[in-house]
Amino acid sequence: MSWTDELRRLLRRVTSNGPEDGEDGLEGGITCREAAERLMEWLDGELAPEWEESVGIHLETCARCRPVLVFERSFREALVRVRKDARAPDRLKERILESLEDQQKLRTSDLDPAPDDPRGE
Repeated sequence: MSWTDELRRLLRRVTSNGPEDGEDGLEGGITCREAAERLMEWLDGELAPEWEESVGIHLETCARCRPVLVFERSFREALVRVRKDARAPDRLKERILESLEDQQKLRTSDLDPAPDDPRGE
């Protein structure tokens, strides 16, 4: 399954059947906006300890935020699955190595003094 098919499948799974747009839950003692601002850090396990519990409670229990959490988790899982199967073309590796060699040659030639300069400058 291609990554685009996987993304389409995940998007179909996420439905928004929570509160109306103007409403904001206070699950975990924080607003949806506060939880959304910290979602990625929470998923990465990099959120400051004072926020971790309240953000987790909010994301897991808020009818408005839970679908976003489910989507982000599913999207990350899909990326991991796709990444396992993905492989760059061999020609790309060759071009990158050639480019690196060219850059190294340029750096080396910049360090060498000009042959017709007796002072080496």
